[in-house]
Amino acid sequence: MEDISNYIDLRAKEIKDSLTHFMLNHSSIEPRKPYDEIWCMGPEGDRYYAGLDTVGIKMQSYLSECYGQFYSMIDPLLKDQPEDVLSNISKSKEVITRTIEHRITWCENTQQALRNALAALDEQLKFLKSIYTEG
Repeated sequence: MEDISNYIDLRAKEIKDSLTHFMLNHSSIEPRKPYDEIWCMGPEGDRYYAGLDTVGIKMQSYLSECYGQFYSMIDPLLKDQPEDVLSNISKSKEVITRTIEHRITWCENTQQALRNALAALDEQLKFLKSIYTEG
């Protein structure tokens, strides 16, 4: 189990570092649209991310793949966990993927979106570490 723990920690650090660079250097959230323009507001938010440059698009693709592989690896570890735990993990996954994919958000700026995504990843890691100590 120690090998899996080390691997998860390394992958999580890679995701955190890449996500931080991506959000702080290639991402921005547009100001709210004036009320005289057509805009959409839903349960997911009322703010849009600005378009990405070429490097940002490549980083976004890399992060999507990297986090997808990470989650695919941890998903079997979640088997037989209580429903409330699975619900929390699912919500944290949604925060991370929505941030990477730059979907509509309530966040005022990319720093806030980054903090939310990193907190969600830390929540997943905290839970996984609790599994290691039980096992």
